[in-house]
Amino acid sequence: MKKLSALLLAGILAMSLAACSASTPKTFTTAELETVLNTAITENADSLAEIITTSTLTANKTWLTEKKGMSEEETAAFITEYNALSYEEIESALTGKGFSAQEIEDFQMADYNARNAQMIFDILGLSAEDIEAGALSISLINIRAYGMAVVKPAEGSEEKVLEALNNFVSLQQQSFETYLQDQYAIAKNAKCELVNGYAVMVMGENSDAIFQSISDALNAK
Repeated sequence: MKKLSALLLAGILAMSLAACSASTPKTFTTAELETVLNTAITENADSLAEIITTSTLTANKTWLTEKKGMSEEETAAFITEYNALSYEEIESALTGKGFSAQEIEDFQMADYNARNAQMIFDILGLSAEDIEAGALSISLINIRAYGMAVVKPAEGSEEKVLEALNNFVSLQQQSFETYLQDQYAIAKNAKCELVNGYAVMVMGENSDAIFQSISDALNAK
């Protein structure tokens, strides 16, 4: 009888552990969310995805620390000095600091990406501190209703993040309401929801399929 009771107890414990495991949402890293978003877009839309993350915000600083060995203080001073240069001064100034032609090109691309990422975060009214992990694809040129995001809000920022994404969708709807009716229809069909603890925004062509792809990935165990 004791042996049977022990076996029953072990079985109950195993089922309880399995239930707890099944109910625990999977945690995604920023890199994984970038893959989720990229896959959903590329498999269900004609255009390639241009995706940014919180890491993109500091792409220029990261390049300087990794490629040129600069400290945090040196990086901050360099960025300030670089931002003050005119377009005509950039090449000679960086060459004078020991940058090769390839390094100049690579740094300028990193800086361009960081600036674009900052503009996107500014448009949304968000900062890197609001997001624990996430990937976004948003057009800075307002000629089409487009915006995608898969974001894990930082603790305490859930409402702020979801509101920011909903506000972006609303502004797009208002922007296209009186012209480009095809884009207005796309904006009206946008989805902005919490899926398994992640804020998901999908606005673009074939949005239903893209949203389903993201939801399936986020709900996968």
